[in-house]
Amino acid sequence: MRPLFCRAEALFARRCGAPTRVFTRAYHPRIFHVNPTRTQSLSKLTQTRVASTVTEENEKGNVWHVKEAAGTSYWDDYLSTRPKYDERIVKPLIEHHKSNGGSFEKALDIGSGAGSAVEGLLKHFRHVVSSDNDPMSQEFTQKRFSNKTESQLSYTLSKGEDLAQYHEPESFDLMTCAETFPLLHLEQAQKTILTLLKPGGTLAIWFYGPPFFLEGDDPAEATRIFQEIVDMNFKPVVSGRDPEGQKSWKLAADGMHSWLDYIPFPQDQWQNVHRHKWNTHIRLAFFGPAACDFPIEPKSSVADGERTTEDRDDSLWQVSWDLNKLRQFVRASFPRSNWYEADQEFNPLFEKLGKAMGRDGAARPMSWPAVLVLAQKRV
Repeated sequence: MRPLFCRAEALFARRCGAPTRVFTRAYHPRIFHVNPTRTQSLSKLTQTRVASTVTEENEKGNVWHVKEAAGTSYWDDYLSTRPKYDERIVKPLIEHHKSNGGSFEKALDIGSGAGSAVEGLLKHFRHVVSSDNDPMSQEFTQKRFSNKTESQLSYTLSKGEDLAQYHEPESFDLMTCAETFPLLHLEQAQKTILTLLKPGGTLAIWFYGPPFFLEGDDPAEATRIFQEIVDMNFKPVVSGRDPEGQKSWKLAADGMHSWLDYIPFPQDQWQNVHRHKWNTHIRLAFFGPAACDFPIEPKSSVADGERTTEDRDDSLWQVSWDLNKLRQFVRASFPRSNWYEADQEFNPLFEKLGKAMGRDGAARPMSWPAVLVLAQKRV
């Protein structure tokens, strides 16, 4: 459904029943916000919501201001610890679209979060629509791209599955969904996308997982420990959910562990399907079995005629991170109100991680697992 409160990790927390008190009041996990009519002024929408929330929350001790401070810190951590969608994503996406005769008039991004995908789309399309189901996320994106005119960039506050309520059928040349698709209801999302995408238009879905170590005293062990930390971070919100919440988390887990192969592209609706995967020797999912109280069951819906490529590429979004940066990444996985307590719990594992990294957790090169799925809607 981040850069998130809206990317995958924080969308998990919002939509699958995790606590939401850091940023917002506890909305229903499936209906996070009442949708506005069409693409109304985001600033007006946000002002209305904030005013009502301040009034109610001030009665409980001025909690709103703490939430605002947490939001700023979260986004700073998020943007500094997530990949930039450079030529490795945007370039093949644009080439696929162009080679199939796609137009570059209008694009829609589902689950924009901090606008990481929007940034690349604005370089190629005359008009881009940024959508998300969280008003605070869209307010951040609006401020980030405040230099863009309404003719270049507009906003829709809506769940991805409901976007057809706010846009005309067959109105987009390209639709993108970064880090969000495993959080969506599959059939509803596909119906919405088919409704909004022009015949011959392109759908681009991509997902990346936590980075892995390339060097160090024991890079394999360091990666294992880091995954253990990430699992520990997610376990309190993944496990122990009610039946509806557990179902949502399981669908997300199955989808991530499937490398998005669970997404079907019926041949009477889609063509020119390409699934491009990088570094499949590493787990793509943000959490594994250790975080779950349900079985993870990957599924494949890959059909004959689809093109699949797999590359081992240590240069993909390569970063050099020390132990402090890795802590920052974990903090940005989803918002918490009790990071002091969490840090105390994680400290023994971070000490082990520092030893596996070597040199007291000094900076080490890391790369990422990722998958990009491209498909063209049949004419």
